[in-house]
Amino acid sequence: MAEAQGLQLSGRVYAVLGRDTIPLSDHWILMHAVGPDGGQVVDSGRTDAVGAYVLQAPSRDTLAVYLSSLSYRDIAYFSEPVRFSAFTSDTAETLFVYDTSSVAPAITVVERHVVVRGREADGTRPVLELVVLENRGRVTRIASDTTNPVWQGAIPRGVLNLEVAATDVSPEAVYRRGDSVAMVAALPPGFINRKQLVFGYILESGERDLVFPIDQPIERFQVLIEDPGVEMMDGPLVAEGTTNMEDVEFVRFEATGVPAGGVVAFRLSGKSAPMVALLWTIIGLSGAAMIAAFAIWVRRPVLAPAEHAEIELLATQVAALDERFAATGRNPSDAARNAYEGERTRLKASLAQALAERNPGE
Repeated sequence: MAEAQGLQLSGRVYAVLGRDTIPLSDHWILMHAVGPDGGQVVDSGRTDAVGAYVLQAPSRDTLAVYLSSLSYRDIAYFSEPVRFSAFTSDTAETLFVYDTSSVAPAITVVERHVVVRGREADGTRPVLELVVLENRGRVTRIASDTTNPVWQGAIPRGVLNLEVAATDVSPEAVYRRGDSVAMVAALPPGFINRKQLVFGYILESGERDLVFPIDQPIERFQVLIEDPGVEMMDGPLVAEGTTNMEDVEFVRFEATGVPAGGVVAFRLSGKSAPMVALLWTIIGLSGAAMIAAFAIWVRRPVLAPAEHAEIELLATQVAALDERFAATGRNPSDAARNAYEGERTRLKASLAQALAERNPGE
């Protein structure tokens, strides 16, 4: 619900340029309010000579989160969202923006989660992956072109029908490059700017050997396989028993600190999958909120210390979407408007559900 009294969000903006960190003056900064009904810009202003800003929301929404954003060298940067309950009279956010590079730093694979479904009637197996990426350098990594992506990671050789889901990276910014998945979306430094990619593909009919080349270090690697007879053939992952997701039982393999080089290899039993519906399917990945639920499910052990991480991620996604659409001008094409409204509806539904689970009864 909204209250008559407004709230203030202040802070400073710094530009990280090489080894220097300097105040960023005379730049526009926006204040966003993001709640169950979506997001909107509630105030804007320019930073002063020392990079300071003060923004004011005309009213406060108890179900919303608030954040500031700034465009610097054509890259959008967002502050950490602040929940209504966390606001005080001196709530302030420090926002960092960065120089850009198309050659460094290397991107860290923080998490990689793979779900392998049982064999379908035609012998194929659907696979879904979630990869979490982080830039731990001091410049925003950008792509010069599609032959020089921001990040690229190996997938099993010869898989079919790669599809990319809409997450905090546009599906248009992720593509197949040989036996790899590549991303050209800009990736600023820091935890708050982590990107998660969700994509699916098909294992060919009758394929029993599943091999994941490890072309770069992975901090946490988890594989769930719907096949009680699966065998681990090679690699550092350890069998952790079985786990249940949406009434389907999977054999779980996991490891942390997986080094580059070598492979993770499995021998599938070839048994058919039971006819039980799962939360997601490969078909229609980009059109459903199911992806968000999958992301929450597989990442739950790591996100436990930060219970509001999913809300903050969704809030940032809504604000970024609104800012991108506003930049298209006053007369966007019907296609651009339809794409914007469809994605905004999906994000609003996910955010409303997340907020309702955090605040039951409100």
